[in-house]
Amino acid sequence: MFYVLFLLFAACGLYFSIPYGLIGMAACIILRVISVHSDSERRRRIQMLMDKIVIDGGEIKQSVTKSPLPTMVALATTGEIVWANDAFVEISGNFSGARHMRITELAPTFETRWLIEGKTEFPGELRMGKNAYHVFGSLIQSDGGQLMMLHFINCTEYVHLRDEAETRQPAIAIIAIDNYEELMKNATDSEKSDILAGIDKRLSAWTRDSKAVLRKYDRDKYIFIIENAELDKLAARKFAVLQEVREIENHEGVVATLSIGIGRDGDTLEESAKYAGLAIDMALSRGGDQAVVKNRYTFEFYGGLSEEVEKRTKVKSRVVANALTQLIRDSSQVLVMGHRNSDMDAVGAAAGMVCAARAKGKPVHVVVDQNHTMATELIGQLEALPEYKDVFISAEDAMIMCDYNTLLIVVDVNRPGYVESEALLQSINKVAVIDHHRRAADYIENAVVSLHEPYASSASELVSELLQYMVPTSSILTGEAEAMLAGIYLDTKGFCTRTGVRTFEAAAYLRRAGAEASDVKRLFQSSFDQYMERQKLISSARNCGQGVIFAITEEEVDRVAAAQAADELLSIIGTRASVVAFRRGDDMAVSARASGQVNVQLLMERLGGGGNHSAAGAQLKNTTPEEADRMITEAIEGYFADQETEDAEEK
Repeated sequence: MFYVLFLLFAACGLYFSIPYGLIGMAACIILRVISVHSDSERRRRIQMLMDKIVIDGGEIKQSVTKSPLPTMVALATTGEIVWANDAFVEISGNFSGARHMRITELAPTFETRWLIEGKTEFPGELRMGKNAYHVFGSLIQSDGGQLMMLHFINCTEYVHLRDEAETRQPAIAIIAIDNYEELMKNATDSEKSDILAGIDKRLSAWTRDSKAVLRKYDRDKYIFIIENAELDKLAARKFAVLQEVREIENHEGVVATLSIGIGRDGDTLEESAKYAGLAIDMALSRGGDQAVVKNRYTFEFYGGLSEEVEKRTKVKSRVVANALTQLIRDSSQVLVMGHRNSDMDAVGAAAGMVCAARAKGKPVHVVVDQNHTMATELIGQLEALPEYKDVFISAEDAMIMCDYNTLLIVVDVNRPGYVESEALLQSINKVAVIDHHRRAADYIENAVVSLHEPYASSASELVSELLQYMVPTSSILTGEAEAMLAGIYLDTKGFCTRTGVRTFEAAAYLRRAGAEASDVKRLFQSSFDQYMERQKLISSARNCGQGVIFAITEEEVDRVAAAQAADELLSIIGTRASVVAFRRGDDMAVSARASGQVNVQLLMERLGGGGNHSAAGAQLKNTTPEEADRMITEAIEGYFADQETEDAEEK
């Protein structure tokens, strides 16, 4: 094309000057003849070089040209094929017609980075036509420039067998009826049979075409074994059985829900079964009504749109209280830690654990950064008590005083990256976790004791239940009771959201312990500056559609004011969710609230955050307000796009 354009340009020059035009055309022809001759000479030298290269096979020495191993030489800069032996011609087709072709025309996925990095093997398999090849090569220098010599080994059969083995590898699933007790409560024998038969029927229909094995091994649990290829088909349909089972309800209107935990890609069946156990625990700790797939690297989540169902039995609380009591007795000291930028729920729950440790006669401290907390006034009231002298310490001081027998109790958080001090968490062997947020993929592992109940209104509610089995009511200080009641009041928006029977039972217990509601409410009074910040933030709100109100500001805003702004936006008629974003140093903080129809936890997980169904948040690291605006808007649109897809599939 270069010479054709050159010739046309010279021919056009004839119009202006015949001598100069003829000279240009002659120069073009001469350059083309020289190029063809030099290219032919280069190929002749490369052919001679290839004929001289021999493969030593003992007594037999064979030229690489006649080698049965497909070999070719190409320019390293452009990938143009300049030479190939007969074996390569055979696997690539008529090479004489492909001369001057680039290797990427025969194998589009080929790239040369591995050769530049000094490696001798192409990463993975190279597809060429219908076959796959392992490619080995090296760079060589010649008069014609830098060349690459490549050798091809056919591995099509190996790849086919490997892919078939991967698709036929079994995955193990555990299926649990989330609310079996609630479904069967006060039900007649015939109704119990109808409910269980309905669940069995839908599960059987769901697995009928999957060539899978489904067996019931407990009154509310099933084991499910399926090949990976069939599992991918079920996952593509978003585990439709979750929606189908919701059609079943008892005479009291309790809707049946399932949790599915799937383990796949384990080296052994035992490892896949272990993954399945972790996945079902994750599904149940996130509120149930969802499927969780665990492989050797990550968790994948499907569903999880329903509100958590409150469990009326306190058996687990009693068991955890006994285990935690023994742990405290066996420890040299107790440290209590919440999340970064602690709020009243984290501090209230920590105060409850301080009471438990004090009653057992163990030294106890609360790890908190008092320069970055939303419970400054509550901490001040507790520090005024004689029992709380030097109880609140920094993470640095805690690192110095901890020893091998220290117990760390983590409250109101289950993600290691969100605790007050991740270094302290990693330094202590004995860890207990008490939390009510839905579990995320990166949760605190290997906890000695874990009380994780996403149905609970707050961590303070869970701690107050534990205290009923750990200490006499008279041992609880009035300030501690009010701190825990403040935590419940905060997370329930004044007992208006996420409240159940056990929430009010916990509040009544704290009232008996001396908590005064009027004193607690005074903790929530805002200053004039906070009120103005809140109103300014609200004034920047806009309607994103789908019942979502979004407000964002470039200014730094107090976290309490931002959370109150999100709550206030939610009170607008027709609003299903509110999202507020504000600057925190170089980051952007996001706070989201919902009235029940939108799962803001799933929305915030798209931004790397979490929380629960009606209240969640996220921290966007090193993000400008403009970038945050775009990311949050895309997350909202993506959330509702997935919802519309699921609704369409259900119909």
